[in-house]
Amino acid sequence: MEKTREKQYKKVPHTTTLIIYRTITMINRQIIFVGGIHGVGKGTVCKELSQKFNFEHLSASQVLKWNEISDLRNKKVQNFATTQERLLTNLNQIIQPNKKYLLDGHFTLLNSNGEPEKIDDSTFVGIQPESIILLTMQPSIIFERLKQRDNSTYKLNVLKKMQKMEFEHANHISKKLNIPLFTLINGDTSSVLEYLNKL
Repeated sequence: MEKTREKQYKKVPHTTTLIIYRTITMINRQIIFVGGIHGVGKGTVCKELSQKFNFEHLSASQVLKWNEISDLRNKKVQNFATTQERLLTNLNQIIQPNKKYLLDGHFTLLNSNGEPEKIDDSTFVGIQPESIILLTMQPSIIFERLKQRDNSTYKLNVLKKMQKMEFEHANHISKKLNIPLFTLINGDTSSVLEYLNKL
């Protein structure tokens, strides 16, 4: 059986092989992906939900070990494919079967030119979340938060564009994976509590 599987894998590209392998190994995983742009409040919401529902909170930056590959204040991604592959590899080593996780991350990131870019669908296929929580907020509020938090000024029009793309891509991934999507505005978690209570 293993020999047959190896022959089948040789017929598909390397990336596809990795996705097939992860799909087989992630059957018992319980991951809720919490998305939203920088400064929208993912950490605060994840802390609240983790305490209420006994989730373990992981951030994509933490899983990536971002401090090993970039300055913590630098939100630009030099190589999307390599970065997302590292995320999936490290996540595969952390996640335990039948344990509930909140993984906070992004549907879009700033590329090396400082422009918002959608993360490839294969990353979310690899994560295999059972649902998505998307956080949104007025970009002007996020702008002020980031200025204070990161001591850096982001262009307001970039934040607006990024949040619009985040919303579009979250909806696309939700439909592609056939999983529920909950949109939380200004950190209000009331709309998702009933769903989480049933997990």
